[in-house]
Amino acid sequence: MEGEARAAVEFPAVTMSTISPTDFDSVEIQQQYNDINNRWDIAAETEWDNENSSARLFERSRIKALADEREAVQKKTFTKWVNSHLGRVTCRIGDLYTDLRDGRMLIRLLEVLSGEQLVKR
Repeated sequence: MEGEARAAVEFPAVTMSTISPTDFDSVEIQQQYNDINNRWDIAAETEWDNENSSARLFERSRIKALADEREAVQKKTFTKWVNSHLGRVTCRIGDLYTDLRDGRMLIRLLEVLSGEQLVKR
């Protein structure tokens, strides 16, 4: 399962004098499992420790892509919300960041939301 630490499989120490012919295959298989687990652990550690590894670069690029996608979705959603309220006074914004920058549309939005006319200076 993801997120769980893998425990190394430990087997009791066996000497050649205590191994019967039927046990030999079992001991050999156990040793092969230990070798495979050790190689996997070493490969995983060196792969993730390397700052420029392909896995690390892929992880970073994927996180960046997801963050960019999330920001675009939030911007689009908030723009639609603002336009749904500004539609009551026949106003509309195209780009959330540039159209609210000077404050005029933001004041109109606040007037719609509060139901009060704000003092213009």
